[in-house]
Amino acid sequence: MATEGSKEQFLLGKRYLKEDKTDQALRAFEKAYKEDKEDPYYLSYYGMCKAMRGGEIGLGLELCTRAIKKEFFKAEFYLNLGKVYLAAGNKKGAIKVFLKGLKFEPDNEEINKYLIDLGFRKKPVIPVLHRGNPVNKFLGILFRRTIPNLLKKKGA
Repeated sequence: MATEGSKEQFLLGKRYLKEDKTDQALRAFEKAYKEDKEDPYYLSYYGMCKAMRGGEIGLGLELCTRAIKKEFFKAEFYLNLGKVYLAAGNKKGAIKVFLKGLKFEPDNEEINKYLIDLGFRKKPVIPVLHRGNPVNKFLGILFRRTIPNLLKKKGA
């Protein structure tokens, strides 16, 4: 069960991650995880850091997957699992996991940034034409700009 100490360590770990202090984040997440080995947040973040920093890819995959099984609707858990796949050198697996995460939170900036950095692009509007074909380019731009605006609620 989570205690005040484990919650503090978890928040400290997240702060260290933002500051790019992965070693310190790993230690903080480890302390939180050791106090409550069933909390999905602790599982996910400790697993991700263990894989990225500690090089323990198998443990990272296991912990991140367990977190997703507990709360499958959290996009940040898919983000962490995707980072583990990247640490393992599995770009295709990472993209697949990131896309699953976007189903639950389409506007997740970090997942979208990773997808862009990985060079992921949607299929051309007309698959039989090359991506650079002017018709495909025009339709792609048109759909990207108009369809999201059509789906937004008025007055929001």
